[in-house]
Amino acid sequence: MKSSLIIFSCLVLGCKDSSVKRNTSDLNHEMKRVNCVERIFEKDSVLGNIRNHASENISLSEAIINYTRALESLDFTSCPEKFKSAFGEHIEAWKGVAEISNKYPLLRGELHDVFAELEKSEDSIAFKFLVKQVWDTWKTVDESVKTLNQ
Repeated sequence: MKSSLIIFSCLVLGCKDSSVKRNTSDLNHEMKRVNCVERIFEKDSVLGNIRNHASENISLSEAIINYTRALESLDFTSCPEKFKSAFGEHIEAWKGVAEISNKYPLLRGELHDVFAELEKSEDSIAFKFLVKQVWDTWKTVDESVKTLNQ
């Protein structure tokens, strides 16, 4: 009887210990996911600022290519799959904008000023649609992050 009680106690304590280890492991995993998302957002902010001003000296298409390549080189390894997927779609949406900006290689200015010019161009309808895709995919990126805290 005494040995049964010892075995039972060890099993209970062992289970409790593994539960704590599992909770710690889950917490570490979640922290890595959150840190990855925060890091990507920080880098995107820096890269976005560079992109916004790069078109003052190079074509908008070149600025977009540089921006999307830099985003693609970021380490998304610890990020949640939903976030990675949404961000990938956002990158592709940006590449789509270059389909129109390729037609205007000499247009220069801060990104928003260039966008304003393209919105008045003969390609305005297509351009506005592509910019909407950028915003729609960004909304999906944003929504993918909101589920992290639930």
